[in-house]
Amino acid sequence: MKLYYEETGNGEPMVLLHGNGEDSSYFKNQVEYFSKNYRVIAVDTRGHGKSERGTAPFTLKQFAGDLKKFLDRMQLRDIILLGFSDGGNIALIFTILYPGYVKKLILNGANLNPSGMKWESENLSPSLI
Repeated sequence: MKLYYEETGNGEPMVLLHGNGEDSSYFKNQVEYFSKNYRVIAVDTRGHGKSERGTAPFTLKQFAGDLKKFLDRMQLRDIILLGFSDGGNIALIFTILYPGYVKKLILNGANLNPSGMKWESENLSPSLI
């Protein structure tokens, strides 16, 4: 799966994940500010913006897997992961599944409890809910 991204700045890597129905341009005003101190990477998730859609139905776990593959290709670890809305939900799932990748997690408008999300809450450890 080929994900489109825009990258600017230097420093610690900060990956930005937009909400459902949006794309990386959602962060256009934040990118300029953050890129003064960070290497900012704004990603279009699967089926959004300029990224490929694929054929499988969308799931948050799938988006998290896409992000892992993307970070592996970019050889990135210890990232600052910022997610808005569904991007925050993806960031939560990603951090639970792949904690070694995330140094700091910033969430805005994500679900507090996964019980209402399509990805079943039973897939998460009770201690994380």
